[in-house]
Amino acid sequence: MMRQRKLRVAVGVAAMAVLVAAALLTAGPRDAVNWAQVRAIALESDDWGLAGFVPSDAAWEGLRREDLTPGAFPAVYWRSTLEDSAMVADLAAVLRARRGRDDRPAILQPNYVLSSLAWEDGQWRRYDLPELPRAYPRPGLWRAVASARATGVWQPEYHAVWHYDPELRQEATAASAVALEAASRGIMLFPGSEAARELGPWRSDAELAAELDAGLRIFSDLFGSRPRSLIAPDYTWNGRVERLWSSRGLRVIQAKREQRHPDLPAGAAGRLLKVVDRQWSRAAHPDRTYLERNCRLEPVQDPDPMAVARRCVEETARAWQRGEPAVVETHRVNFAHVDTAVVGTGLRALAAYLDGVGALPGPGAVFLTDAEIAALARNGTSLAERGAERIARNGTRSRRLVDAGPGGGAAQGSRMLILLDSGYHGALPHAEPGRAGAD
Repeated sequence: MMRQRKLRVAVGVAAMAVLVAAALLTAGPRDAVNWAQVRAIALESDDWGLAGFVPSDAAWEGLRREDLTPGAFPAVYWRSTLEDSAMVADLAAVLRARRGRDDRPAILQPNYVLSSLAWEDGQWRRYDLPELPRAYPRPGLWRAVASARATGVWQPEYHAVWHYDPELRQEATAASAVALEAASRGIMLFPGSEAARELGPWRSDAELAAELDAGLRIFSDLFGSRPRSLIAPDYTWNGRVERLWSSRGLRVIQAKREQRHPDLPAGAAGRLLKVVDRQWSRAAHPDRTYLERNCRLEPVQDPDPMAVARRCVEETARAWQRGEPAVVETHRVNFAHVDTAVVGTGLRALAAYLDGVGALPGPGAVFLTDAEIAALARNGTSLAERGAERIARNGTRSRRLVDAGPGGGAAQGSRMLILLDSGYHGALPHAEPGRAGAD
């Protein structure tokens, strides 16, 4: 009898431990807003600024792709290229023509790759944006980017410095005549490039820290402010990288669910541990915001691009129903490609998606940046620069004060406080401290 009682106690303790562990793993900071009511959409797009894969179709003449042995890539990527001014302008036009219920246009977050290596005149040369390798002349590109930013449809964020390990690229190219010839033509691919992760576990902490600091300087010099959100190249990073990001004030992290965690084993055990790690990260690091991509808009990789757009509309509606912001993944390859027909397909699919979400029943969507989503989730309010405007939002059911910055009064150090009505989404009034009504 005593043994049975002890067994029941042990089983009870074990069950309680499981329940506590489950509660911990599903815990995390509760969002301050109801996303089903806010109906937010964020458009995240990786690889902008990357000088690759190729400058033009002519670069492949006389070369066999398979001889480069770079690894496996979707077929459409073999002819992907650095965006030009027309591609940016055409994409910006699609975004400007579609507006949310706050009467602000759809806004894209291009995640930028900031540097490139070019084999020129028999040596490697580094280029930091806005400078570009000779093989990639892009007249007017940065004017087009500035115009898109000024009209509130383009919010640059951080992706990578290189998008590969630069040392591995140089070593692989030195060992292969084919790779060296490809590099001389501006082709970014090299033997083993798919696995040459920029944030690979073989790279030292000091190396990654110096690289990140350089990338942040390049970003700030180019765009006039620090990034507020980031996505790891190739979705590959681990805990030490997150700690590095956090130490530099980068705490809004895209696509945690898609993470390729180099410290975890392969197979079912690795997948289970990845879920545990993701939930643990949310509970253990409440100062970090993890944004999960729950809508996949990659039309140029699918034989039926319009079906992709329709599915993404459905995924958006389901995200709202689950009480999540809709976070859309759409890579640069959909809008920047050697083949103009591919670009046209990507633009039409994006337009179809935006029109589709505009036709969903209920209140219209609002197009937000990652920083706005993070602020709303944490505080219930957000304040963001968009073009020439400052946009304030209150996603809660009550009035909220927002700190609008230095006040205009005579008192030194005064601050302007604005009282936002529940559900307010609009430009911050250029007036004395006061109240902003609902839109």
